[in-house]
Amino acid sequence: MSLFGMLGTTSRALDVQRFGLDVVGNNLANVNTPGYTKRVADFGAIPPPDRFSAGNGVEVLAVRSMRDRLYDQRLYDESPLEQQQSAIADTLGLAEVALGKPGSSVDASLANFFDAFAELADAPSSSTARQQVLSEGASLASAFNGMATRLTDAAKAADVRLREDVQTINELTTRIASLNKSIGTSPSSQTLHLRDQQVEAVKELSGLLGTQVLELGDGTMQIVTRSGRPLVIGEDAYPLAAVGGPPAGYASIRAGGVDITAEITDGHLGGLLQVRDRDIPGYSAQLDEIAHAVATEVNALHATGFDLTGAAGGTFFTPPTGVAGAAAALRMDPALLGNPSRLAAAGVAAPGDNAVARKLADLRDASIVNGRTPDQAWTALVYDVGSDVHRAETDEASRKEIVQQIEQLRDSVSGVSIDEEAAMMLRYQRAYEANARFFTVIDETITTLLSLKR
Repeated sequence: MSLFGMLGTTSRALDVQRFGLDVVGNNLANVNTPGYTKRVADFGAIPPPDRFSAGNGVEVLAVRSMRDRLYDQRLYDESPLEQQQSAIADTLGLAEVALGKPGSSVDASLANFFDAFAELADAPSSSTARQQVLSEGASLASAFNGMATRLTDAAKAADVRLREDVQTINELTTRIASLNKSIGTSPSSQTLHLRDQQVEAVKELSGLLGTQVLELGDGTMQIVTRSGRPLVIGEDAYPLAAVGGPPAGYASIRAGGVDITAEITDGHLGGLLQVRDRDIPGYSAQLDEIAHAVATEVNALHATGFDLTGAAGGTFFTPPTGVAGAAAALRMDPALLGNPSRLAAAGVAAPGDNAVARKLADLRDASIVNGRTPDQAWTALVYDVGSDVHRAETDEASRKEIVQQIEQLRDSVSGVSIDEEAAMMLRYQRAYEANARFFTVIDETITTLLSLKR
């Protein structure tokens, strides 16, 4: 190779080392960018033109991302499980708050109600005691009404979040389809940042809705739900729809007009569906059983008694039409309100008799709610909610730890390490300096030769 050829070779080497520094600088600039994958420059030696040449130096072959598809796929698989438990814990937390503190919620109203009957038994003719019974009865009905409403509100909150999730899912699938188009039509050297955005969007999508992801050779992705419903195929996105329906107006999830609500079992969306359609209705059913049992038993006993005028007692509460909805519908019998004398305390039509009032007070310890006392049934409801919240929080923490470990493993391969980049920066710097010195030597040699020819 001639001296002038060596100058060209060294000039290319300087450009290559500068390019390496450029890659390092880009990595350092994006050290805190979410989803960014470490870039690596691949260099290759340029072969010599003949056996009398040592070679033509170095060239940049490509820039690639240090991405491990195995770790990406593991994140797609684990994120839905973490997000499912997160949705359950957050939403059930609203139900737990709705139950109130022990001793200051429905349990307190039950205790006050039966205490009022016990006081009436001590003074069956007392107008004050009678008014207290009516007041506590109205308070108990109101407590059941309010609790039923708060549980319904928690379910409605889950439904609102569900609709928001569907909107976010559609935005993500549209974005991924657009990225697929850009990746499929752009040179591979220009798609690295698009691939980063694509992987990050797919991870977020998988957290909302469990997916199956297939990465094609051209870098595009096909995404379907766990049950095989298409979400993204090439450049096309297939949106979901949240369609409200009777009786409560809650949204069902539809794909291409088909109801797929029952197919969604994980992801943030699956967690919300579980809470809205299974957990909270279960708590409401327990609450209804307590309200129905209390109303039915109190009415049955009250109807056997006699009021102050000697007339037979009627119903205390408006008779429930069934167990379902009993808590929300519980009301005092209008005939009693404002007329304490109509309250039946006596077992026989005799002044001073308190037999019925005593039996009504004793209901507090009677196993009238599926073999439990009203207080025990309420305690069981509170325990169930608290247990479900605790289990969801524990599972969320466990799943989050798994996701974090996978992310750490992925970052060990594809994440930007400041220490590693600093070492590479020093390496390229030294190489650039060495090539610059070599360039100077060749330049001086050429200058010396030219001066000799003068």
